Amino acid sequence: MLHGRLRSRLRCLERRIAARLPINRKSQPEPLPISQIDAWARHYLSSYFTRPLSRFHNWLGVQLQDLHTRRGSHLALVAPRGSAKSTWVSLAYPLWTALHKYENYILIISDSQAQARLHLEAVKQELEDNPTLAETYPAAVGKGSPWGQDRIRLANGVVIEALGTGAKIRGRRNRAERPSLIVVDDPENDNHVTSAMQRERSWSWFNRAVANAGTTQTNILVLGTALHRDCLVLRLTQTGGWQGQVFRAIEKWPERMDLWQEWQAIYQGYEDPEHERKALAFYERNQAAMNTGASVLWPERESLYDLMCLRATIGNAPFASEKQGDPVNPEQCEWDASYFDYPGFWFEEWPVGLQIKTLGLDPSKGRDAKTGDYSAFIRLGRDAHGYLYCEADLKHRPTPQIVADGVEHVRLFQPVGFAIETNQFQELLMAEFLRVGQQEKLVLPVYSIDNTTNKQVRIRRLGPYLAQRKLRFKSRSPGTALLIQQMKDFPVGDHDDGPDALEMALRLMIELFNEGVAGGRIGRIIT
Repeated sequence: MLHGRLRSRLRCLERRIAARLPINRKSQPEPLPISQIDAWARHYLSSYFTRPLSRFHNWLGVQLQDLHTRRGSHLALVAPRGSAKSTWVSLAYPLWTALHKYENYILIISDSQAQARLHLEAVKQELEDNPTLAETYPAAVGKGSPWGQDRIRLANGVVIEALGTGAKIRGRRNRAERPSLIVVDDPENDNHVTSAMQRERSWSWFNRAVANAGTTQTNILVLGTALHRDCLVLRLTQTGGWQGQVFRAIEKWPERMDLWQEWQAIYQGYEDPEHERKALAFYERNQAAMNTGASVLWPERESLYDLMCLRATIGNAPFASEKQGDPVNPEQCEWDASYFDYPGFWFEEWPVGLQIKTLGLDPSKGRDAKTGDYSAFIRLGRDAHGYLYCEADLKHRPTPQIVADGVEHVRLFQPVGFAIETNQFQELLMAEFLRVGQQEKLVLPVYSIDNTTNKQVRIRRLGPYLAQRKLRFKSRSPGTALLIQQMKDFPVGDHDDGPDALEMALRLMIELFNEGVAGGRIGRIIT
């Protein structure tokens, strides 16, 4: 009886408080004070967001928070499979923008119509069955017309449509409005890995249809997994007008990869029924050393040990593609990924007091200066401790530009030797460099290199310096980043101009250093 009276009094008190509040129950209630999209998603879509956010999610939240105010934005993201990228960009973000009416017409595009429908179905389910959304956004949540598996209209008039790759997009409208937000989620499949024709068709369709489906104010988000070096999303990260970002499940590899190799031999001993238990015991005994230097993207979901188990199970190549945004088969590459991730690998500013500096040039430009091989300039310096500092300039450029840029590199870097490969350009290129040098009143310490040794053999000479961690590379340098990519892909990559020029600069440095040469001369080195 007492409890019943208390409940009655509480209900009476609640009614009195509610009566004093200035609420018009026929109008839309004010949304909860959650301004950040990540907090909004965790509150309204709590069944999807059960773990702490990763660095990828935090970065993405910052980008998406005010993206609707930065009209005409183009964002391309490569993220590991299983990183909840679709949950964010194909569910939470479209819902958030639609309910607040930041976007009026949203397209969700995926590899197939069936996959795109699944993304739209997840959005529809929240709009139909999420009571928290219905309470906060009564003017938006509700079935409009149409309300189908390919296209829906919310109660507030916002349209969300699902399309498959290759679908007709031109001319689509929501009444008078063209698409204001286009989300392209995993636009390619495994068939694109083996078919260059399919990759080129996807690229052409995207640039002709998707990129022109909206207006100059349309925002386009493309996200996916790196299935191939020329896959759509990776190409966009390297395309002008696009903000590209690549996230990796293992951000930094452990320093003691030798211990992980021992562990892998135990873990893969499938003939031993206790191989997994013994591998775990080995890890636990050496955990501190095996974890040193490592960093993972989302430790609350995938620990370093979980990721290394997956790598040992599915193989290095699928792991590199699915988890690391690096689709080149590492088993076919010369150097392990750990060679390109160690303390001191990057440097910010060139150190002063270098013992010797050289410049290397591979002038290759192929049949087409715009799309052929790169002309590669490599600046290389050695300090008193034997560390080598490197900066690269890799571009598509014709011969006159190669000469002009080379003269400028000599002027600014002041190397004691400038190694130029002259196998194909022989007298013409050398004569042009000397002519422009005299014209600019600049002495060029040119050394002509006529390479006779196989290129792969020469580039492999860089291996000991990588293994001993003697090489340092200039950070925030696009050319240097391209050089690193070519080195990672060697010898199966499409280009090796950068590593070739680096080897020549290093070869010249070794010869001049051993000879004690303080200044340059015009000569010839034949190997």
